[in-house]
Amino acid sequence: MSKQRVVVVTGGGTGMGRAIAERFAKNGDFVYIVGRRKEVLDTVVKENPDYKITAVPADVTDPTSIHALVKMIQKDHKEVDVLINNAGGSGHIQEGLKLDEALQKWNEVIATNLTSAFLMVYAFKPMLARPGGRVINISSLSAFAGSSRVGGEGYSAAKAGLHGMSRTLVRVLAPEGITVNCIAPGLIDETEFFGDTLTPERKAGILKTTPAGTLGVPADIVEGAFYLASEGASFVNGDILNINGGAQFSR
Repeated sequence: MSKQRVVVVTGGGTGMGRAIAERFAKNGDFVYIVGRRKEVLDTVVKENPDYKITAVPADVTDPTSIHALVKMIQKDHKEVDVLINNAGGSGHIQEGLKLDEALQKWNEVIATNLTSAFLMVYAFKPMLARPGGRVINISSLSAFAGSSRVGGEGYSAAKAGLHGMSRTLVRVLAPEGITVNCIAPGLIDETEFFGDTLTPERKAGILKTTPAGTLGVPADIVEGAFYLASEGASFVNGDILNINGGAQFSR
């Protein structure tokens, strides 16, 4: 087995984040899963007793919380090899809100899906392995095509912002041997992302624009993340890996 890496996964308690974390843990890596819900994170640890997974309850939109996270990891490790910014949410902005209410909701969506990634990269930048560090930002097909739901403009804007942020970071970090890439998933089943908003009608509409005609599952995203974190991807930098059944061509 190659070097045991230190991997940080935000939103690591459920769905894609959990699946990604478990993939790295099964590889023998030290994995820190980060999220707001302690009980959810603890469940992941409990159900993976043979692996080095550490649960860290934290709010990745809060600088104080992130600072505490960094300090905790620094107690055991000098470097972080892989930082995966997976935390986010659909953040639908309802019609009919007062302007100040709409702004508040917009700010929440941007904070959860974009600002959190910026803060995590900014905080962990000094700790990223040089050379060999990897930053992977989980974006969305919505960054290209807009949200499939009215009121999703903040979400689409945030995910598109991840692309611009990532490509700018390449100019800063690539000379130090660090890669920064994005993954743009399409409709991924078996997650909490959609909650009760994925009606049969909405699902059918999304599938119509997916050439593969099927749903993705967290495992599809996992292998993309594992590849981008590998030595074999050392010359892949500033890329957006579409894992969405070809939907980027048809929306």
